[in-house]
Amino acid sequence: MKSIIINSLLFIFCINLTIAQVNTEAMRGEKVNDGILNKLVVEFGFEKSKKEVLDAAAKYRADYFHSSGLHSFLILDFENGYEKKPDNDRNQIVKKGFGHLRITKNIASDIFIEIFSQIGFNDFLAMKDRKLAGTGFRYKMLEGDNINSFVGIGVMQEKEIYDLEDEPNKNLLRSTNYINWKIKIAEAAILNSTAYYQLATSQLNDFRLLYDGMLEFKLGKDFSFTVELNYRYDNDPHGYLGKSYFEINNGIQFNF
Repeated sequence: MKSIIINSLLFIFCINLTIAQVNTEAMRGEKVNDGILNKLVVEFGFEKSKKEVLDAAAKYRADYFHSSGLHSFLILDFENGYEKKPDNDRNQIVKKGFGHLRITKNIASDIFIEIFSQIGFNDFLAMKDRKLAGTGFRYKMLEGDNINSFVGIGVMQEKEIYDLEDEPNKNLLRSTNYINWKIKIAEAAILNSTAYYQLATSQLNDFRLLYDGMLEFKLGKDFSFTVELNYRYDNDPHGYLGKSYFEINNGIQFNF
């Protein structure tokens, strides 16, 4: 177990030196009883592709759990950043945000069915509007006191409108596959990681590899310090955008 934890930590901190894709897997709650759980996160971060941005973010999530095995959650996220312009003394404001709704229901002891939808925008990636809806299955591979792991497969219809003259929009059916693992490093430290592979069914050269890792350090019963590391590789990027994109955020999470 010690070697697994060390290797996972090294993997995450190497990869962070690299999402428009939002890792909703890392945002899942672990509560299993009936009721609603709310979380609010405030963050400050740095991200770099062909631009550099300093930004602040606020995230809100509401999870609903039912003893029948139904779990639904709503996520709202908004970030406001300031782009560093080497040829201009004034910084340009960059905005991005999204809303995500997902419903999961177990259909066997370790198998779940999911449906989800999302809307969003991301000025940093010249994305004016993104809408998607999809469904899939989720399988629990491991469950223990210190480690949990899931794999998921599914499909989603994705429509993206870009602020680019030569490539204004995309409307594609994509596969969406992921593996998620959560490791309890210590009583007050949790490592949550997810890796995605997304392939356009009609354009096999259009695929994305995404990774998201979050370290959560509990500072008390109802709040934690978080470090998020995100990486995206897009083999068929839009317009002038580079293939690689990474983001680093630090924040404080409040549970209520």
